[in-house]
Amino acid sequence: MLHVEHECELPKEGDVLFPPGRGLLQKLRDLFRQSLMASCKNPAAHKYLRSSASIVYEKRRQMQNYTYIIHPFSVFRHYWNCLMIFVMTVVLILVPYQSAFELVRRSLAWSVTKNSLLLLCCLDMVINFRTGYLDKEAHAVILEPRKIIHRYVKSSTFFPDLLGSFPTDLFFLTTWVEYKVTRKMISMLCICRVFSLRLYISKIAFAYDTPLAVYEFCMIMFLLLLSLHWQACFFWLVPIMTTSMSVVKRPSNDTWIHASKLWESHRSYQYMSSMLRAIAAFLRSGILRTNPKCAGDLSVIIVFQLFGILTPWILVAHVMQFFKGTNSSQLRYQATVAQLKQYMRHMQLPHPTQKRIMEYYEFRFQRRFFRELDIIHTLSPQMRHEISMHSCRKLVENVTFFNNLPLTLLGRIVGLLRSEVFLTNDVIVRANQLGDCMYFIATGTVAIYTTSGKEVCHLEDGAHFGEVALVMPDEMRVASVVAVEVCELYRLNRADFARTIHPYPMLWERIKQIAIERHEKTMILNAQ
Repeated sequence: MLHVEHECELPKEGDVLFPPGRGLLQKLRDLFRQSLMASCKNPAAHKYLRSSASIVYEKRRQMQNYTYIIHPFSVFRHYWNCLMIFVMTVVLILVPYQSAFELVRRSLAWSVTKNSLLLLCCLDMVINFRTGYLDKEAHAVILEPRKIIHRYVKSSTFFPDLLGSFPTDLFFLTTWVEYKVTRKMISMLCICRVFSLRLYISKIAFAYDTPLAVYEFCMIMFLLLLSLHWQACFFWLVPIMTTSMSVVKRPSNDTWIHASKLWESHRSYQYMSSMLRAIAAFLRSGILRTNPKCAGDLSVIIVFQLFGILTPWILVAHVMQFFKGTNSSQLRYQATVAQLKQYMRHMQLPHPTQKRIMEYYEFRFQRRFFRELDIIHTLSPQMRHEISMHSCRKLVENVTFFNNLPLTLLGRIVGLLRSEVFLTNDVIVRANQLGDCMYFIATGTVAIYTTSGKEVCHLEDGAHFGEVALVMPDEMRVASVVAVEVCELYRLNRADFARTIHPYPMLWERIKQIAIERHEKTMILNAQ
């Protein structure tokens, strides 16, 4: 494959959605609206949309019909996810600590910080109601407000978010003021936010190509540490709660807090002692410094020891599902990539070549590896035909001289198409060489050059080129075609096309006439 460095010679078009020459306020408004639209600056955009033309299409669709809906692959949504990961992590660490160890020494700064973070979580719910989503089955971005609301309420984390985000201190501003311990216990509902936290982390991990095994390991360790933190807080809070649910009172003499003489100790020592007790109960290690005597202590120890017993089994089940469940295709991909990297190091390939090969693998397999041929061969011819029609029919229907073809003939042509991936700057077709095929662009952008080397236009998703080679076997290519970005094309060979169209002589003549006319127009353009 020949290789060139494509430098675009075409004049850059202004943003038709946001034309220049507008006032300052209008520019700020346009900038805000642009941040809500699909953008290549969102790392996940190209992974799902796959081409610049698809991103532009999403922008136009959103601008025309869903102006103030937030696109799931927008810059705003990406940075908002990052912000909310930080906010929810702080909430899940701060709130239980404040509820347990700040009961006596209530600080205004703690309360302001806590409620400010919870208000951000409430704002996150509002933003979720205005953010589209990717329908993976249809592989389409849904931006309709009703569908967004329905999905968030019925199939997502709405109810846990509602419980975990509401500033519960508002209930105690005018009434139930004396129920300080009750207020702290209700604040612990923020634990429900852990579901959306995990969802956001998974999105960011995918966007930045975090290896699946690394993500799973880090997520398990994070959740275990967070669990121990919550257990330590409950170990301190439950004895106080069993003494009084209103004002804060010194725990009774039969609690572990009194036995360890911790009530007057510094908060850091109280927390570390509670953490030691939580670890001992969780691991069932028998190193509890004091034996439980009151019902509250016994209840907490029983619950957390049962949790400690169940956790290894949960982890084993999770690991088994990880290797044999829905992640198996991703694991196969990562194993294949690991072998590929070893092979490239063994062959001492230059770094640019290694980078291009990795780029090809990621685009071709989309971080999932299937035994595609084995799967296809197990299907019936009819099922294989349906898959081919689903994958390629829209491409063929966009070609002018394939219009009005019989459905059976169109199906045969679709079955002849072969997928090919070209990387940025790959030469797909070179001028003044014999052509034996035509191409359909599934995703990506290509640049068209005349024989003199002048760039004349770009072709994007759904376009086609090289059709003259199907009906004019001795004709040289009149233009060169270079990939501007990573492209997936479908190739149709002349020999296969000729065998398929041969029983239809009238159609052959009509197609030939159309191709000749297009060829003559191209020659005129080439001569200019």
